[in-house]
Amino acid sequence: MNFISQILFIMVSAVMLTLLGGQSNTSTPTVKSNINISSNTSDTNETIPDIPLNLEIPSIGVNAKIEQVGLTKEGAVSVPKGPSTTGWFNLGSKPGELGSSVIDGHYGPWQDGSNSVFDNISKLKLGDKIYVRDKKGQVFVFTVIDKKTYEPNAIVPEIFNKNDDRYLNLITCSGDWLAKEQTYNKRLVIFAKADK
Repeated sequence: MNFISQILFIMVSAVMLTLLGGQSNTSTPTVKSNINISSNTSDTNETIPDIPLNLEIPSIGVNAKIEQVGLTKEGAVSVPKGPSTTGWFNLGSKPGELGSSVIDGHYGPWQDGSNSVFDNISKLKLGDKIYVRDKKGQVFVFTVIDKKTYEPNAIVPEIFNKNDDRYLNLITCSGDWLAKEQTYNKRLVIFAKADK
């Protein structure tokens, strides 16, 4: 466990993963996770990933910028600023590093009529490819291996904790819009693994 991971694990015993649905900029739906963030590369001969800049998922027409997001003051994972960008959780692994990297994005229509970047993410199938380009221009390729739907407050350590390979987990809201709560009633996670 690296220094950042140790500090985060001590300070944040349960991170609430905040995923905003597009209909409101004030809701804070969550998926809880006890995390032990891993951020290291096991083999010095490997290409070392840099800051991720672009996410491309050809099968669903996604080609989006990646912002860096951290934790809110409440201890929740932050979200991207707008409907068309994604957010890489910069306290965890970079896509392509050993461990679980996490990218979140919005789902659902916005009040101004904009669509969200992950509106079609539920259409991803096992075997679909996901591409992440980093600051150095390196492209890391991931293959979808699973997708799961969770309750907003579910404890989901597998999103952050797997460190036996290179993983990319995409997270968004899904399900029905709950107007009173200003959020969606489900969370969708796409699990992907780096191609060798």
